[in-house]
Amino acid sequence: MSKFWLWDFYWNNRETRRSPENYAAFVRKCAADSEMPRLRENAQQAGPYPEGPDNGWRYKFGRLPVHDRLLKACKLDEIAGQGDTFTRALRLMGWLCAHTWYSGASFWSARFSNSYFQGKRIDSMRILRFAFDKPFSHSINCGHVGYLLADCLLAAGFSAIPVTMKNYIYHAGGEKTKGVPNHTVVHLWLPEERRWVMLDPSLDSYISGSDGRALNLAEIYERRGGDDLRVARYSLNGTQECREEYLGYFILGSLLEIMVEDGACRDGSLRNRLLPGGVPLKGEKVRAITIAELLAEPILKE
Repeated sequence: MSKFWLWDFYWNNRETRRSPENYAAFVRKCAADSEMPRLRENAQQAGPYPEGPDNGWRYKFGRLPVHDRLLKACKLDEIAGQGDTFTRALRLMGWLCAHTWYSGASFWSARFSNSYFQGKRIDSMRILRFAFDKPFSHSINCGHVGYLLADCLLAAGFSAIPVTMKNYIYHAGGEKTKGVPNHTVVHLWLPEERRWVMLDPSLDSYISGSDGRALNLAEIYERRGGDDLRVARYSLNGTQECREEYLGYFILGSLLEIMVEDGACRDGSLRNRLLPGGVPLKGEKVRAITIAELLAEPILKE
């Protein structure tokens, strides 16, 4: 691959950063790409996620300095209001989506503003300053808004994990040849029900079953080949644009490998990976986890 591939990406997609309408057109074009059916089929034909053994890995989080800054600056308790965990978390997600622009093509603003709002650690307060109530040129991608919502939820006293998913096309024998779609969302712990559910702050959405019950990524993966999936809530930058493409492109098109960090780690290293049976684990510093570990109750570090 040419060393100038990043510049090619920037040049070919520069129009997507000019307006939210251009970005919506870009999403429709990507969703119609000839590779997308192969990627969705790839995920549908993959095996189930391993359920065990439970090797004892747990998502452990502690309070970071940025959480106190977010809580004070944004009055998150007031925004969350009263109600159960899910209702309050939805208010926080809706508030965040109402005050930021989302664009999956905002990679360049993130990369070349590195010294300003990312650096060696993902700093949610700087991301918020960069994006909050700014023009579309300050749109943020799914990774940044995912970490931002997770930190806002943690600051307000909830348990939340940024979760990244990625899909691949494999040759026979397990050789990875192409990894196109990826998307970052948030898993929220519901103590009332003792389970995780997925929130997608990029599009102010979540996925439910036909009974209206919000699902986590593992449950969505289990139901990926059927019709028992519903898009609940939805907003692409304040519009219903690309709603029909959302489930197939952003979620089912990306959902194969699930990756999470260790606890309150914010250095962008996705160390823990949940892979379907038969899909090889690549990388020296990553460890395979199971559904039991991913969906276990989180632990609050002292």
